[in-house]
Amino acid sequence: MFMFLPILLALAGCAFAWRSRAGLSYALWSATILVTVAWFFHHATDPLKFSF
Repeated sequence: MFMFLPILLALAGCAFAWRSRAGLSYALWSATILVTVAWFFHHATDPLKFSF
């Protein structure tokens, strides 16, 4: 569920690249990278609780 937005943004970026709309394509690819990195930092800040 959480990966729906980056996949949707990447798909829209591909569609605009296919239609030769470079500005919108770059904007959507940038938004995809920003959302993915933001969600990584949001979820990667909790310490892992391993018990061996």
